[in-house]
Amino acid sequence: MTRTLVTRRLSVSRPLPWGWLLLLPVMCLAFARPVVAQTGTRCDAGDRIERVQFEGSPAFDDLTMAMSLVTHEPGFVTRTFGVGTRPCVDTLEVRRDALRLAVLHRQAGWFQAEVVPLLNRRKNGVRVVFQIQPGREATIAEVATTGLPEAPERRRAYDARLESLTGRRFDRNQVDTVIASLVTRLRDDGYARATLPRAEIRIDTAEAKASLTLHFTPGPLTTIGDVHIGIRPVNGKAAWVDSSDVARLLNIQPGDRFSARAILDAQRALYRSEAFRLVLVDTITPDSTRADSLLDLRVTVAEAKTHSARLGIGWATLECGRAQARLTDRGFLGVGRRVELNMRASKLGLASPTDVASGLNYYVGTTLSNSRLFGLPVMPMLSVYSERRSEPFAYLRETTIGALAEFTRSFTPRLVGTVGLQYENGRTDVDPVVSCTRFGQCRPEEVVLSLFGRGIGIVSTSASYDRTNDVSNPARGYRLRGELRAGETVSELVSTVRFYRTSGEVSSYRRALGGVIGGRVQVAAAFAPGAELVGGSPLLPQQERLFVGGQNSVRGYQQNLLGPVTYVVNNVREFTNPEGFSEVEVSPGSSFRAVPRGGTAMLVGNLEYRRNFRFIAEQLQVVTFLDAGTLW
Repeated sequence: MTRTLVTRRLSVSRPLPWGWLLLLPVMCLAFARPVVAQTGTRCDAGDRIERVQFEGSPAFDDLTMAMSLVTHEPGFVTRTFGVGTRPCVDTLEVRRDALRLAVLHRQAGWFQAEVVPLLNRRKNGVRVVFQIQPGREATIAEVATTGLPEAPERRRAYDARLESLTGRRFDRNQVDTVIASLVTRLRDDGYARATLPRAEIRIDTAEAKASLTLHFTPGPLTTIGDVHIGIRPVNGKAAWVDSSDVARLLNIQPGDRFSARAILDAQRALYRSEAFRLVLVDTITPDSTRADSLLDLRVTVAEAKTHSARLGIGWATLECGRAQARLTDRGFLGVGRRVELNMRASKLGLASPTDVASGLNYYVGTTLSNSRLFGLPVMPMLSVYSERRSEPFAYLRETTIGALAEFTRSFTPRLVGTVGLQYENGRTDVDPVVSCTRFGQCRPEEVVLSLFGRGIGIVSTSASYDRTNDVSNPARGYRLRGELRAGETVSELVSTVRFYRTSGEVSSYRRALGGVIGGRVQVAAAFAPGAELVGGSPLLPQQERLFVGGQNSVRGYQQNLLGPVTYVVNNVREFTNPEGFSEVEVSPGSSFRAVPRGGTAMLVGNLEYRRNFRFIAEQLQVVTFLDAGTLW
């Protein structure tokens, strides 16, 4: 048995008859009624929902299916402690939910999916069970296309991803995603009038096969005609931005090949300058006297205030009290150029109140950035700073003067690369015991010599590729990051050390068991060819060594205290043994502290399960984690 289904996607709207408009309020009340019935309180205790369960789904987890239903179970607090009111069961809405689940599975490739709702009535309430019978999985037998142009040289054919769907399950959402990405690619390659295709779908229910024919109409290759720029000043004042500044940041000239990605990048560049609070880029069809392969652009920007100040105070687990201040000028020497003055202080009150100054960490610096570098899609940034920062238990770094130049480019919305040049002149203080055991500087004059300032120059490059659905709280996708650093110390008093450090990180997230399972693996290594060896390990600057342990590494260990450590006691007793040799032993009741030595290679793995509790707060989550790591 074969059925043919022809669907069309139109962008033309048709006005509704007045009779339909009069029926809209009645329809809204009809759809709203079941929801009111569920949340209302006018039902017996035996008619209230106790649990909602799902059985037999071959593809979807309970959370995904629950989000597509109107019938819902009470929250954890209501079920466990009886706080609040459980919703009433609505048998009509339960049957509708069964249809919704059937449609969900049919859209995913199970054409004959059926869902049977069961109501198990008990003394304490009703348990709703949706039994899913998916039937045979339908696959794509063939994908044919018409109207697609030839792909540019050395690039894959436009229909390559469509052809790769052959033999896979006929998931309509996946098919629509591939089609949408193809249309986006056509628009990026200059086919500005490319629209979603007309689709013919032939379904063989007996064989559970589907054949697709997609008719594309990309239109002609399009070039940019005129570019019209409009500027709206702040509060009716005179505009401080000139149209030539907007055109410079836009970087789209008349005669350029149309590209939807280039237009989106231009809009991002205008927003990134922070000189505008609103940026609109529209296409205009020229009059009939001009070629249909031309499209004009209309760019409208609304100016933003250029000066801002921010002051904040807070508290953190590692460095106790914090304070920061920031002054920003977004119109420094023209549009797109930004200067920022930052001041931060932390570790306020970590020790006793009178020891605040001795334990203070601070940062004072100014940063100059530009949205483009000589018209290229590269964002340069230059920072000059002075700081004092400490790594818990490991070292204290004091930088008298430092400079950092970075060049960042977004190759795609998800792929970002950065190249940096950094120079610092300062010193690194470590515990005298570590200075002796790790660096071989045991005599007082050697320790004093190590405290003299030295310069460090570093060249670095990094890249990140983010395929997650959320930057701060991902629930699916993966993320890749990598960095390579090469540096050299400069000093007239101690020998020069050339070192290299590389690191990589991969993380992945997936919905499962009603929450999110996430995994992360970090690996890093540091090298110093030709450097002096102490205890079999190269003599690296302490701030370039690797440390493991703490809240962002292996939880359960104190910060930086996983790996080789040196234990320092505060009271020892020296005595002569019966053989006449001097020995030292720890005095009874003395305390000790652990000082990390760091390492040159590390491997850390994290596995965690996150589940949020929206009935208490949207952002509240409970995390169960398993961490492992090692340091050499």
